[in-house]
Amino acid sequence: MRSMDAVVTTFDLIRHGEPEGGRKFRGATDDPLSREGWLQMRQAVGDQAPWDTIITSPLRRCREFATWLGAQHHIPVQEQADLAELFLGQWEGLTHAEARQSFPAQADKPDGVTAFWVDPLMNPTPKGETLHDFDHRIRGVWKVLGETYPGQHLLIVAHLFTCNFLLRQILQQPIEKALFFDLPYAGLTRIRQEETPYGSFSQVEWVGLTRLP
Repeated sequence: MRSMDAVVTTFDLIRHGEPEGGRKFRGATDDPLSREGWLQMRQAVGDQAPWDTIITSPLRRCREFATWLGAQHHIPVQEQADLAELFLGQWEGLTHAEARQSFPAQADKPDGVTAFWVDPLMNPTPKGETLHDFDHRIRGVWKVLGETYPGQHLLIVAHLFTCNFLLRQILQQPIEKALFFDLPYAGLTRIRQEETPYGSFSQVEWVGLTRLP
């Protein structure tokens, strides 16, 4: 704490574990966790339960673990629809290889997958959610969480892009560079936000740990 009279809100973000079906573009595709995914998440949190409230994406790969964890430790769980992953349009459910085959390179452009990762702002997924719309959604939920749970320690169970754009609310990198952290399955990130009579400030304590310290 940097100020003795600060109200400190702690946000622990955890990406979901490995889903069933292997690596593919999921977005809104609602696959549950695999057995390995459950193991990854249970190992990440261990026996600790320092949270006042658990906030989860409504998608099964997040919600089912959040519900289980809340029941284990008698922690209230809230679903937040706006924590859902970036909708990937025509890429939903495709592997990287399938997406590259469906959206191949052209004379002066790389294949669609490469183009997206190089500049997702200028090369959005076909018929998918734009980064501006996604950023607007995540900025809104970040504001709601800060206003609704001041002074609490929250666990937010979410997704790769969602966690990256929550971090963007603190780091303020350009939107086209917001997909910066390749967070592992069940990777943990901690953000602290302090509100004082003189202003507010935030701190990222750590990013992408696979076990809660």
